[in-house]
Amino acid sequence: MPGKKSDTPDEAARGPEAEGFDHRRFFSEGPRKRFTEPRLLFLIRKHPSYGYQLAEEIGDIPFPGPVPDSAAVYRMLRDLEKNGMVRSEWQHGESGPSKRVYSITPGGEERLDAWVEALKERVKTLNRFISMCERGGR
Repeated sequence: MPGKKSDTPDEAARGPEAEGFDHRRFFSEGPRKRFTEPRLLFLIRKHPSYGYQLAEEIGDIPFPGPVPDSAAVYRMLRDLEKNGMVRSEWQHGESGPSKRVYSITPGGEERLDAWVEALKERVKTLNRFISMCERGGR
């Protein structure tokens, strides 16, 4: 629940509970999967786009670690569509091949909002740790 003050460090690390959003799983998978999901949801919310363009732009989104490669981007796009976070439709241009254009769904909007809340909670937890260290927690 956003705005709820956590009573224990464990609760603070989990962050706000959002229905269907397992913060522990996402934060363990987030770095391993290079935070591909929130990056793509953000880009698609910003402007519907096709896979190649998303793969090109994903490196512009600031997250630690390596930038997801195009194979990871396409895998995540398929997962996001399968799970109802994005939808796609073929766009036929006058020149060049047809492109599958992705747009965000209401479920994808909710998922991105949940990522933002979870990331805010993680930042608060990390800032508390940094403050403890700076205060001389030797």
